[in-house]
Amino acid sequence: IFGDIMYGGHIVDNWDRKLCEVYLAYFMQDDLLDEEEMVPFADGKLSWKSPGPSSHDKYLEHIETMPQSESPLYFGMHPNAEIGFRTAQCKRIFELLQMMQPKDAVVGDDAEGGAQSTSRVEELCTEILDEVRDVRFATEDTSRSLRDEDKGPFQFVFLQECEYMNGLVYEMVRGLGELQLGFKGELTMSEQMEQLADALHEEKLPVWWVKLGFPSTRPLWSWLINLKERCAQLEDWIADPLNTPKVVDVSKLFNPQSFLTAIKQRCCQESHQELDKLQVYTEVTKRDVRQIDSEPREGAYVTGMYLEGARWDTNSNSLEDSRPKELFVRMPVVNCKAGPTTDREDKNIYHCPTYCVPTRRPYYVFAAQLRTKVPPAKWVLAGVALILDIGYNL
Repeated sequence: IFGDIMYGGHIVDNWDRKLCEVYLAYFMQDDLLDEEEMVPFADGKLSWKSPGPSSHDKYLEHIETMPQSESPLYFGMHPNAEIGFRTAQCKRIFELLQMMQPKDAVVGDDAEGGAQSTSRVEELCTEILDEVRDVRFATEDTSRSLRDEDKGPFQFVFLQECEYMNGLVYEMVRGLGELQLGFKGELTMSEQMEQLADALHEEKLPVWWVKLGFPSTRPLWSWLINLKERCAQLEDWIADPLNTPKVVDVSKLFNPQSFLTAIKQRCCQESHQELDKLQVYTEVTKRDVRQIDSEPREGAYVTGMYLEGARWDTNSNSLEDSRPKELFVRMPVVNCKAGPTTDREDKNIYHCPTYCVPTRRPYYVFAAQLRTKVPPAKWVLAGVALILDIGYNL
């Protein structure tokens, strides 16, 4: 009644519903009336027990004994969660302050300051154009050079990724070129050009770059560096389109789900199974990218995953509590492979949701299987997830 109707009935996200079910399973039990620990999975770091059977006044007195500090431990989360929350809160405050600042607010003489602002935007236009003007992937030529029998699921994924990149770069070059002409007086400044200039002045991503681009929380310059890294991976593939890279960085794909679907499609071709009856399974290796010298027997090696809310212990090959002030942990190379879908629950496996960016929804990718020595419920309450692009380079 509580989990599926009264509370769960209002929850639309399956992962939120799972979190609700774990909270209810922990608290809604008979031991709640007999001094049960109210701080889940704290391991002695914080403790506050429920009161035993008593009078109403005694219950009120017991409530007053609850520690006053607002700790993430009360919710089953690691103390690092508060660092992430405060950091996001601080960023939001400064974004609001920046939005409240007048666009023409400059130091010193207004005309001189406005000229400096325009000059800076012109410099940015030139710098960015120099970086992306020559980026172009010959997808049509590459597609024609491949025979039909050579075009496997992975080839289609990378061709699609090259098309996405071509579309993004084309819009960048077109918009920046028009803006340069506008600064020279050869074109009338349109609303879209002014929005592009404002975004460059504030070092934010322009609207159309966001629409045609990949999910990201990075500021402009970090985003451009990430863009070049994505192009480098595509250049490596298009130089040898018959072969898939030994390790694919899924954090540098526009659509990482398509690559995971390609793994299932390849399994279908090899084992003649139905696609909708397969799912992706993950096996975490103990190696990094430099130690991989060949393709796996099954599936594909992937990298670019970062663990949030916990850390990965390579010695025990399982999840462990995060270290203080360590918000994200780079995962070793992961072997993703396809297998039959099953509803069987393994007590030593945590089904870890994977998202493209730290803001998580709506950029869900898939559920990875990570080994654990403790009950998976601990990691559910801790909000443990895999993030592909954490917004900066570790």
